[in-house]
Amino acid sequence: LGVILAAIYLLWAYQRVFTGPLDRPENESVPDLTGREIALMVPLVVLMLYLGLQPKVLLDRIEPSTNAVIERVADATGYRVELPANQLLAEAPGE
Repeated sequence: LGVILAAIYLLWAYQRVFTGPLDRPENESVPDLTGREIALMVPLVVLMLYLGLQPKVLLDRIEPSTNAVIERVADATGYRVELPANQLLAEAPGE
């Protein structure tokens, strides 16, 4: 019930804040984005698209530290983690 009520409230708040008529006439001349904002957004969008299409560039960089964390957790908890063929399998001790 809480999740449903929260979703209703958020949709209602979104509708009131971002849609509907402008209340103040001075806001009618405000552009959506200025040239400076577009210049800042273009490299970020290009980077997001690049990482979305080629995530291996980033994943190869973070893999060694991720494996080190997995090993530490395995040593501390007794759970062994195997990584065969890009699948993560955890085994409880004694299994």
